[in-house]
Amino acid sequence: MEVHVFVFEHRHGRDITVHASAELAYADAAKIARRDLAEARQRERTLPASPPADDVEAVEMYFAAQEGEEFYEIAGCEVEGVPAAAGAS
Repeated sequence: MEVHVFVFEHRHGRDITVHASAELAYADAAKIARRDLAEARQRERTLPASPPADDVEAVEMYFAAQEGEEFYEIAGCEVEGVPAAAGAS
C-alpha cells in the first residue's frame, strides 16, 4: 500500500501529514498556498492576486515564492508490513 507524505516546514516548526494519494496531499498543500497567498504577495509582488485553480500549480507557485521562508515536500512511500492486497479496494 502506497501513501503520500506531505512535509511542510515553516517559521513555527514542521507539519507532517499522510494521505492516500498524491492528489490528496497536493490538495492539503494547496489549502496552505491559497490561505497564505496574500501574505506571500507582500514579499513577492509578482504573485497573482488569485492562485491557480490547479492544486499542483498553486503549490508550486506559492512555495517557489517562499524559498528560504517555507519548504514543502510530497513523497510517496510504501507502508511497511502491509500486504499489497490489503491496500487494494
